[in-house]
Amino acid sequence: MERWRSPLALSLALAAGAACNKNNPSNPPARPAPAVADAGVRVATVADDGPLTPPGDAMFVLRGGGLRKVLNIIAPGAPTRLALGQVAPNYSPGIGEHGVDIDPDAPFAALAMPRNTDGERGRLQILVAWPLRSGMQIAQDAAAGRGYREVVPGVYESTAAPEAGDAGVVAAANPCWVARKVTVGWMLVCGPRETLRTAANFLVRAGSRAPEGDPVLDVTVRPEAARPMLAAQIASLEAQDPRRNHVDAGPATGALQAQYDEVHRTAMTYKEVADDLRTVHAALTLDETSYHLRAEAEFANATGANTRALLASTVGRQAATDLLGRLPATASSYVGMSLDGAALGPLTGANDDEDPRMAAAVGPEFVRFQHLLRDLTSVRSAGERAIGFMVEDGGTKIEVMRVADPVAALAAVRTAAAAVPRTPRPSGLNPSEQFAVLPNPAGVPAGTLRLRLNPDPARLPPNAPAEARRAYARTTLLVPEGDKLYLIEAQDPVARWTALQTGQRLAVTVPAERAGLAHLSPMAFLMLLGVPATEEIQRQANGEPMNGTLTARRVGDAGARFELQVDAPIVSLNQAREVVGQIQAQQQQAMQQQEEAQQRAMAAAQAAQRRGPGGPGGRPSGPGGGLMMPPPSSPDQLPEPDFQLRPPQQ
Repeated sequence: MERWRSPLALSLALAAGAACNKNNPSNPPARPAPAVADAGVRVATVADDGPLTPPGDAMFVLRGGGLRKVLNIIAPGAPTRLALGQVAPNYSPGIGEHGVDIDPDAPFAALAMPRNTDGERGRLQILVAWPLRSGMQIAQDAAAGRGYREVVPGVYESTAAPEAGDAGVVAAANPCWVARKVTVGWMLVCGPRETLRTAANFLVRAGSRAPEGDPVLDVTVRPEAARPMLAAQIASLEAQDPRRNHVDAGPATGALQAQYDEVHRTAMTYKEVADDLRTVHAALTLDETSYHLRAEAEFANATGANTRALLASTVGRQAATDLLGRLPATASSYVGMSLDGAALGPLTGANDDEDPRMAAAVGPEFVRFQHLLRDLTSVRSAGERAIGFMVEDGGTKIEVMRVADPVAALAAVRTAAAAVPRTPRPSGLNPSEQFAVLPNPAGVPAGTLRLRLNPDPARLPPNAPAEARRAYARTTLLVPEGDKLYLIEAQDPVARWTALQTGQRLAVTVPAERAGLAHLSPMAFLMLLGVPATEEIQRQANGEPMNGTLTARRVGDAGARFELQVDAPIVSLNQAREVVGQIQAQQQQAMQQQEEAQQRAMAAAQAAQRRGPGGPGGRPSGPGGGLMMPPPSSPDQLPEPDFQLRPPQQ
């Protein structure tokens, strides 16, 4: 019952993380001398022989057969030339107006490397080999020596002085060299000047031809190069520990420390995993109908707590066939997994403390109720589990999970729910109005818990849409049975439970070493993310199912190998993505409208305060003489504490 958050594919996550730096430091570097001053400083000659080995400190290597395919995933329907013209300068400031000259159908390559300058070793820099369309003037000028000098045979650097202004300074510090491909054609090799010299050889060779299999995107993660950067990040972070620095931010001190602890825990997780990782590789390919993702990761050891948790939770496990067999045959989509949630706790942060701002807004009793319910039902904390989906009647989700003592666990949730006060908090929020424990009808097993996890639909305004009213009317039934717990979310979960007792069951064969598998229609995939199965969304997401498997096996005495396979029809993936994009746009619009309404209310309150009953300077009415703003409904809407991770010297 966690809130839905949109997923990020591996390649897009890497691109998004890189984009945060964009080779564009917040403080412009010192203005470099004209490029001609670098005469005599040469890179190694580009020769297409020997193994294609990236620079030793390259953390990520990205290659692909054509940028058009990547853009069709990220922004389908967008004009390719315009999109490249806008996106390329973000990663390569020196490319300037030549982003529109990029060939979207030729191979490309990119590297992510840590900065080598003092004080910035915890930041990434991006170097890219952008393919040029044939006949571009910049390539003709370079070949003819008009404004360019040859750094090595076939690689040319501009001799023009940097443009005036900060933009020119940044672009000059991140130049783009014009290079002949080792096959046929030209490219722009772009990146920070101090690193470009050592990486140009690899980029020219890697960008001259597509990787094997002509993938949309081929990603290699090199953990040995990531370790020094992660260590530098952690050192910079720990220097800002509020406990060490004795930060006194008044009431926000607890929130400040909570945020620091969360960031530090995440950084330590990355470091521990990188310390034990041997290799990571992923390739996304495309045929006429489907995308195919293949990813492998191998751990040499399990020295860290997080790595031990990951291996203990997955290696040697098989997705629970018996639990899948308890789902109804009408479940056309399903997910099966066998993960040791207790072992995964350190890796997922399942035991993280609640944000004190949330506790202040809704009260500790409501927080405890949410924690118990989350710990019992959350995917990140549960172990063996099977989930089935049916899209009719607004959508139904049935989960079967293995729990040591489900009766006692449900009793604890019921007790915590009863302890939530039924009076408003100082924030103005009444937590008891956000959920309800409903009476059980006859025929359900003893210990069953029936919940409404939404506000009462009777409180909706009369003009509320019918779809919203149906969504608020959905309830959840939690039924204990031996060492298993059933969770049914539906318009009428009791009827679904009754039908489950006599109807046919799902028959699924799970191969050995499959720790997880999924067979999801686009609508079921969206339901897994928490999107309601409205009639409109069902019409939009009606494509063929997407399939995925996760395999984990032991390697050596302490290592393990993971293999992930995902096959998704292009139409289905596009349908799910379009719905996610629409929901995100609606959420952004709603947040903007809420902010505008709050600003108007604050302006009105300030005007009323100036007028007042006795003229300017009067006090507004209301508790405490101040404006009562609408209470937040989730931690996401609470204001962030004044906390930024800055290098120690700042």
